[in-house]
Parts: sequence; structure tokens; C-alpha cells
Amino acid sequence: MFQRPVQHIFFDLAFGVYTAILALVVVALLTSTHYLSRISLATACFGFLLGVALAVARDNLIELLVRTRLYLAASLGPLLFLLITDIGTSSGVIPDANLLQDLTDEALLLAITGLILYGTTMNCYAVILQQNEDVLTEWFGRADTRYLRFVRILSFVSGLVFLASGLMLPISIEPAQGLFASIGGVLLANAVIVGKTRHYTLVESGLLVKRSGTLATRFIPRQQLRSVEYNEDVLTLHRGFPWPVPFRCRLGPIPDSESVAYSLQKYVDGD
Repeated sequence: MFQRPVQHIFFDLAFGVYTAILALVVVALLTSTHYLSRISLATACFGFLLGVALAVARDNLIELLVRTRLYLAASLGPLLFLLITDIGTSSGVIPDANLLQDLTDEALLLAITGLILYGTTMNCYAVILQQNEDVLTEWFGRADTRYLRFVRILSFVSGLVFLASGLMLPISIEPAQGLFASIGGVLLANAVIVGKTRHYTLVESGLLVKRSGTLATRFIPRQQLRSVEYNEDVLTLHRGFPWPVPFRCRLGPIPDSESVAYSLQKYVDGD
């Protein structure tokens, strides 16, 4: 395990932690025992070891999570549960939600570990693609001014909405209050750092986007790229559902910017 790349090690540990938390929650609910009881702690340790062993033994586990988008279910599923529970109890659609409200702490814990698993999965998948697939083209670029202004305004407004929701609105689920405020803080921070230079790497499976000074890597599958436009040193990538807003970056400082745009156009057209 310790001879593996650091991104693989982080994924192995994150997957082990997620399986440990999942096993802990399931056993505690089924046996009605405390989370610090012997059986719960033993189950968590077993789940962690099983998850790490599975991540190390299955070389295709990361690709399976990405291709099937199970990593999104692991991170967004508990968040959706929290949202539905809160809306249902507040509106009266769910008349007796005692059991659901009892599960909010568990859902919040799974959501946090799921988001960590999401980040480590993306970083590790980026390393796998760079090692096993040919790099078609790569470049460094900053977001276009108009696109940057739009993203900053959207992040700032969304951050204020989430922050106000967590601090001011009468949310029936207490853990959701802190979660909403945390999401708001992240969005406000993103509005500040969104303008950093990014490293773009185009491989056979899709486009990798890494923000300068961070470890986070985004992956845009090839099927998501619909069309490419290049004019006035601004590259525009139109993506499919659920991304209605095109992605724009400036290629002005790059000597071979026209070559990058041409390679992207051929890639999207399937040539």
C-alpha cells in the first residue's frame, strides 16, 4: 500500500473510512447500541480494514466509481436525504418523521465522509488517466473575465443564501443548520479563489482541470463536451446536461493557442 502513489493511498484510506462509518451506522441502528459500544467499534474497525483491502485489491474500483457515478451517490445521497426530510417535516408532508430525524446525524456524517471520498476519487482517477492514456494536449489558462465575473457573483449570492439559511431560517433539523452555513462558507471562499490559473490536460477519456496551488482535480467526461468555440483568444467549451453554462478560459498568453483550440475541436468532433 505504501509503495502506491500518494493519491492512491489517500483514496484507500478515504474508502476505508467511508465503509467503516457506513458499517458503524448500520450496526448501531440494527442493534440499537451506542456508537462507542464494543460491537459498534469492532464493526467500524472491520469495515475500515475491509474497505482498505478492497481498495488495494481492486485496481478498477476507482474507475468503477467514476463510470457509474457511485461517488456522487455516496456524497450527495445523504445531503438529499437531509433536504427531503427537512422539507417534508416543515411542510407537513411527512406527518411522523421521528425516525427520519433520528437519522440526520448519521446522514450528515455520511455526507461529510462521502465528500472526502469524492475528492480523493477524482484526484486518484486523474493520476490513473495521466499514467495510462495519451495526453492529447495540455495548457495553462485563466478563466475569461466575463465567465469569472458570472461565477464569482453566482458563488457569492449562493454562499449568502446558504449562510442565511443556516443561521436565520427555522430549519427543523439542527445538523442541517451547521451544514448549510458550512456550504455557504465554502461558496464564499470559492468566490475569492476562483480566478486562479488552472492546468488543463486533455486525455482520451475527457478533460482534467486542476486549479493552481490546490490538490483538487475536476474531470469532465468526453461525453459531456458538446462543442468548442475559439475567438479573440477566448476558448468556450459547451457541456451537456446538467451544465447549462458554457466553460470559458483565456488562451492569450499561450504561444500555440490556436493549436490547442484545433486539437479540442477535433477531439469533440470525434476525428
